Amino acid sequence: MEKWYLAHCRPREEERAQQNLNNQGVEAYYPHVEIEKLVRGKRVQRIEALFPGYIFLRTDLEITSSATIGSTRGIRTLVRFGTYPCEVPGQLVYELMARADSDELRGVMSTLPKTGDKVVISQGPFRGLEAIYQEPDGEQRAILLLTLLHKETKASIANTDYQAS
Repeated sequence: MEKWYLAHCRPREEERAQQNLNNQGVEAYYPHVEIEKLVRGKRVQRIEALFPGYIFLRTDLEITSSATIGSTRGIRTLVRFGTYPCEVPGQLVYELMARADSDELRGVMSTLPKTGDKVVISQGPFRGLEAIYQEPDGEQRAILLLTLLHKETKASIANTDYQAS
């Protein structure tokens, strides 16, 4: 009988493992989400695994041996508790499939500040001051709201010069 199992993948090879398992007739799924991140000061869209290094697979281990799965490119091993492979409830996997790559999940996974988030300026003349993130200002800068001399002032600051507090 087919059941869902959890496998440990090689670093950043979840997609490769999924393709190779599917080629062997094994249903495989890794939840992922497309998020916006700062990379070297620029905003970029990235697809990231929800559970980095892990993939769910559905198979009958009496037909497909665990050695076959373990030797699949991209897979390190099946996750085990003692000598038994870790069975994952099918309902959990199906719920993950239904919720994957939703707007809500993107918001949770995004490392970028949202309007109204507090940030701390880490470089430049305003270093150490707390500010409120307002909006992006192109690819490499952002508009921050600073309080200087009891007056709120907007300033355009490089993305590399502030961090979420």
